[in-house]
Amino acid sequence: MLRLLGAFMIICSSGLIGLIMANTYMTRPLNLYHLQLAIQLLETEINYARSSLPEACSRIAEQIKQPVASFFGEFAANLQSLESPTVIEAWNRALQILKEAGFLKEDLEIMAQLGNVLGQSDADDQIKHLSLLQNRLASAIKQAEQERDKNVRLWNYLGFCVGALVVLLLF
Repeated sequence: MLRLLGAFMIICSSGLIGLIMANTYMTRPLNLYHLQLAIQLLETEINYARSSLPEACSRIAEQIKQPVASFFGEFAANLQSLESPTVIEAWNRALQILKEAGFLKEDLEIMAQLGNVLGQSDADDQIKHLSLLQNRLASAIKQAEQERDKNVRLWNYLGFCVGALVVLLLF
């Protein structure tokens, strides 16, 4: 009876690890989509409302889902505080939230490039940079969806199969 319980726990725990790994592939396209939506909102705020950057980012943080909302909220707070004297520093500090949320290095590099030009030029130039970022995010979303389609089922099955293999080897 104890062996059966141990086997069940091994299979369940390895299956859970597989499900967690599959979940990372499931959430990345959704997070990138929310990021793209937030960039569209920022472009609208700059182009039509002519809002200041902290004000626009605060509005975006209220309208978008987590973890992107936390990123824009932190960026707005950094801009308004005296601790971040430049837009680039405020942006890079806020990028830590996306890093902690599990965004990949290439996603963070795309966002870091925008931070280098945001607030450095006129509204028209910033809109061009935001449009470029949206295009890059769209291609990143397509890539993430392809990876999701390829890897989610793999990790789901792999977790349970490895657990079953361990049980077979032990017993």
